[in-house]
Amino acid sequence: MSELISDLAKRLVVGHKRDGRSIYDEQAKRELVLACREPGVSIAKLARDCGVNANQVNSWVRLYERQLVKCGATIWVRGARQSG
Repeated sequence: MSELISDLAKRLVVGHKRDGRSIYDEQAKRELVLACREPGVSIAKLARDCGVNANQVNSWVRLYERQLVKCGATIWVRGARQSG
C-alpha cells in the first residue's frame, strides 16, 4: 500500500497559486478520498503520507459523502449505515 500512497502523493499536487495554496489533481483527490474510506484507515496518517493537511482531506471526504447522499446512495460513515 505504501507504493500506492507514494505514487498518489507524487500526482496529488499539480501546482501552486500565487498565494501559496496548492492546486490538486481531481483524480488523485478522488483516489485519496476512496482510500480514506476503507475500514481501519487513518485519515490523518494518509494525509501526512501524502503531504496534505488532515483537515483538508477530511473536508474532501465530507464533500464526497454529501455528494453520495445527494445522489441517493447508501453510504457507510464511521461504522454506521446511513441512507440518503
